[in-house]
Amino acid sequence: MRHWLFHPLIFYPLALLIAAAAIVVSLRPQSWPREPAPMAAAQDSGWLVYQGYGFNTPAAGSEEMTVVRDWFGRPLRLRVAQKPEQAVAPPAPEETGTQLLISPEVSAAISDRPVVIEVSYNPLPVNAANQLAISLRSSDNGPSPWVTQTAPPETATLRFTLPARSSVNAIGIRPISNLGDMAYGLEITRIRIMPRT
Repeated sequence: MRHWLFHPLIFYPLALLIAAAAIVVSLRPQSWPREPAPMAAAQDSGWLVYQGYGFNTPAAGSEEMTVVRDWFGRPLRLRVAQKPEQAVAPPAPEETGTQLLISPEVSAAISDRPVVIEVSYNPLPVNAANQLAISLRSSDNGPSPWVTQTAPPETATLRFTLPARSSVNAIGIRPISNLGDMAYGLEITRIRIMPRT
Protein backbone atom coordinates (compact mmCIF):
# COMPACT_ATOMS: atom_id res chain seq x y z
CA MET A 1 0.00 0.00 0.00
CA ARG A 2 1.33 3.40 -1.03
CA HIS A 3 1.72 6.25 1.42
CA TRP A 4 -0.68 9.14 0.68
CA LEU A 5 2.25 11.60 0.38
CA PHE A 6 3.51 9.80 -2.72
CA HIS A 7 0.21 10.10 -4.57
CA PRO A 8 0.97 12.05 -7.80
CA LEU A 9 -1.66 14.72 -7.08
CA ILE A 10 0.09 15.54 -3.79
CA PHE A 11 3.74 14.69 -4.42
CA TYR A 12 4.41 16.68 -7.62
CA PRO A 13 2.79 19.99 -6.55
CA LEU A 14 4.54 19.67 -3.18
CA ALA A 15 7.89 19.00 -4.91
CA LEU A 16 7.36 22.08 -7.12
CA LEU A 17 6.62 24.26 -4.09
CA ILE A 18 9.73 23.04 -2.27
CA ALA A 19 11.90 23.62 -5.38
CA ALA A 20 10.48 27.14 -5.85
CA ALA A 21 11.10 27.96 -2.18
CA ALA A 22 14.69 26.69 -2.45
CA ILE A 23 15.30 28.90 -5.50
CA VAL A 24 13.85 32.00 -3.80
CA VAL A 25 15.91 31.41 -0.65
CA SER A 26 19.10 30.90 -2.68
CA LEU A 27 18.56 34.27 -4.41
CA ARG A 28 18.53 35.98 -0.98
CA PRO A 29 16.13 38.81 -1.93
CA GLN A 30 16.60 40.28 1.56
CA SER A 31 20.17 41.23 0.52
CA TRP A 32 19.29 42.97 -2.73
CA PRO A 33 20.32 46.67 -2.94
CA ARG A 34 17.82 49.29 -1.81
CA GLU A 35 17.14 52.71 -3.30
CA PRO A 36 19.32 55.42 -1.68
CA ALA A 37 17.41 57.26 1.05
CA PRO A 38 18.28 59.54 4.00
CA MET A 39 18.65 57.80 7.35
CA ALA A 40 18.16 59.16 10.87
CA ALA A 41 20.97 58.89 13.41
CA ALA A 42 20.81 57.44 16.90
CA GLN A 43 21.76 59.77 19.79
CA ASP A 44 24.54 58.83 22.20
CA SER A 45 25.77 61.45 24.70
CA GLY A 46 25.66 64.27 22.16
CA TRP A 47 27.01 62.14 19.30
CA LEU A 48 24.92 61.36 16.23
CA VAL A 49 25.59 57.67 15.53
CA TYR A 50 25.21 55.64 12.34
CA GLN A 51 25.66 51.90 12.61
CA GLY A 52 23.62 48.82 11.78
CA TYR A 53 20.31 50.10 10.40
CA GLY A 54 21.91 53.50 9.69
CA PHE A 55 23.79 51.82 6.80
CA ASN A 56 20.57 50.56 5.17
CA THR A 57 20.36 52.83 2.11
CA PRO A 58 23.62 54.60 1.17
CA ALA A 59 24.21 56.06 -2.29
CA ALA A 60 26.96 54.38 -4.28
CA GLY A 61 29.54 56.63 -5.90
CA SER A 62 32.19 55.54 -8.36
CA GLU A 63 33.56 53.15 -5.72
CA GLU A 64 32.47 49.57 -5.15
CA MET A 65 29.99 49.41 -2.26
CA THR A 66 28.22 46.60 -0.42
CA VAL A 67 25.92 46.69 2.59
CA VAL A 68 26.64 43.55 4.64
CA ARG A 69 23.32 42.14 5.87
CA ASP A 70 22.24 39.29 8.10
CA TRP A 71 19.96 36.45 7.00
CA PHE A 72 16.85 38.59 7.58
CA GLY A 73 18.15 41.50 5.51
CA ARG A 74 19.07 43.75 8.44
CA PRO A 75 22.12 45.92 7.64
CA LEU A 76 25.23 45.27 9.71
CA ARG A 77 28.21 47.01 8.09
CA LEU A 78 29.15 49.05 5.03
CA ARG A 79 31.98 47.87 2.76
CA VAL A 80 33.51 50.45 0.43
CA ALA A 81 36.43 49.86 -1.94
CA GLN A 82 38.24 52.06 -4.44
CA LYS A 83 38.50 50.83 -8.00
CA PRO A 84 41.96 50.21 -9.51
CA GLU A 85 41.77 53.36 -11.65
CA GLN A 86 41.23 55.46 -8.48
CA ALA A 87 44.47 54.28 -6.84
CA VAL A 88 46.99 56.65 -5.26
CA ALA A 89 45.16 59.88 -6.12
CA PRO A 90 43.14 61.46 -3.30
CA PRO A 91 39.56 62.32 -4.26
CA ALA A 92 38.99 65.68 -5.90
CA PRO A 93 36.63 68.14 -4.11
CA GLU A 94 33.96 67.62 -6.77
CA GLU A 95 33.95 63.81 -6.34
CA THR A 96 31.07 62.60 -4.17
CA GLY A 97 32.38 59.20 -3.04
CA THR A 98 30.02 56.70 -1.50
CA GLN A 99 27.44 58.78 0.37
CA LEU A 100 25.77 58.03 3.67
CA LEU A 101 22.62 60.13 3.19
CA ILE A 102 21.52 61.90 6.37
CA SER A 103 18.07 62.93 7.57
CA PRO A 104 16.93 66.59 7.63
CA GLU A 105 17.21 66.56 11.46
CA VAL A 106 20.86 65.52 11.31
CA SER A 107 21.49 68.04 8.53
CA ALA A 108 20.03 70.85 10.67
CA ALA A 109 22.28 69.83 13.58
CA ILE A 110 25.55 69.83 11.60
CA SER A 111 25.08 72.33 8.75
CA ASP A 112 27.13 75.55 8.98
CA ARG A 113 29.20 74.13 11.86
CA PRO A 114 32.55 72.36 11.95
CA VAL A 115 32.12 68.72 12.91
CA VAL A 116 34.16 65.87 14.34
CA ILE A 117 33.52 62.53 12.65
CA GLU A 118 34.76 59.25 14.10
CA VAL A 119 34.80 56.28 11.72
CA SER A 120 35.25 52.79 13.18
CA TYR A 121 36.27 50.13 10.68
CA ASN A 122 37.58 46.64 10.12
CA PRO A 123 40.25 46.12 7.47
CA LEU A 124 39.21 43.70 4.76
CA PRO A 125 40.99 40.35 5.16
CA VAL A 126 42.35 40.73 1.63
CA ASN A 127 43.05 44.05 -0.12
CA ALA A 128 42.62 46.45 2.80
CA ALA A 129 42.95 50.15 1.89
CA ASN A 130 45.67 52.08 3.74
CA GLN A 131 43.89 55.47 3.89
CA LEU A 132 40.37 56.76 4.38
CA ALA A 133 38.97 60.08 3.16
CA ILE A 134 35.80 61.71 4.56
CA SER A 135 33.86 64.73 3.30
CA LEU A 136 30.65 66.62 4.08
CA ARG A 137 28.54 66.63 0.93
CA SER A 138 26.02 69.39 0.24
CA SER A 139 22.65 69.42 -1.49
CA ASP A 140 24.01 72.10 -3.86
CA ASN A 141 26.43 69.45 -5.24
CA GLY A 142 29.29 71.93 -5.02
CA PRO A 143 32.88 70.92 -4.29
CA SER A 144 33.69 69.91 -0.71
CA PRO A 145 37.13 69.34 0.78
CA TRP A 146 38.15 65.80 1.68
CA VAL A 147 40.07 65.05 4.88
CA THR A 148 42.33 61.99 4.60
CA GLN A 149 43.95 59.86 7.30
CA THR A 150 46.10 56.76 7.32
CA ALA A 151 44.09 53.62 8.12
CA PRO A 152 46.21 51.05 10.01
CA PRO A 153 45.65 47.41 8.90
CA GLU A 154 43.75 46.57 12.10
CA THR A 155 40.35 47.27 13.63
CA ALA A 156 40.50 50.95 14.57
CA THR A 157 38.65 54.26 14.87
CA LEU A 158 39.80 57.32 12.92
CA ARG A 159 38.88 60.84 14.04
CA PHE A 160 38.34 63.53 11.40
CA THR A 161 37.74 67.26 11.95
CA LEU A 162 35.88 68.77 9.01
CA PRO A 163 35.20 72.44 8.24
CA ALA A 164 31.70 73.90 8.28
CA ARG A 165 29.55 73.29 5.22
CA SER A 166 26.07 74.59 4.45
CA SER A 167 23.12 72.38 3.49
CA VAL A 168 24.86 69.12 4.37
CA ASN A 169 22.91 66.11 3.09
CA ALA A 170 25.49 63.30 3.16
CA ILE A 171 28.81 62.05 4.50
CA GLY A 172 31.17 61.15 1.65
CA ILE A 173 33.37 58.08 2.16
CA ARG A 174 36.35 57.06 0.03
CA PRO A 175 39.03 54.45 0.85
CA ILE A 176 42.41 55.06 -0.77
CA SER A 177 45.30 52.72 -1.51
CA ASN A 178 48.73 53.31 -3.00
CA LEU A 179 48.33 50.09 -5.01
CA GLY A 180 46.37 50.10 -8.25
CA ASP A 181 46.26 46.45 -9.25
CA MET A 182 42.79 45.71 -7.81
CA ALA A 183 40.04 47.11 -5.55
CA TYR A 184 41.14 47.98 -1.99
CA GLY A 185 38.68 48.90 0.74
CA LEU A 186 37.49 48.95 4.33
CA GLU A 187 34.45 47.69 6.22
CA ILE A 188 32.81 50.57 8.12
CA THR A 189 31.18 49.44 11.37
CA ARG A 190 30.17 52.79 12.91
CA ILE A 191 30.19 56.51 12.15
CA ARG A 192 29.80 59.06 14.97
CA ILE A 193 29.25 62.78 14.32
CA MET A 194 29.69 65.60 16.84
CA PRO A 195 28.87 69.19 15.82
CA ARG A 196 31.33 71.71 17.25
CA THR A 197 30.40 75.16 18.48
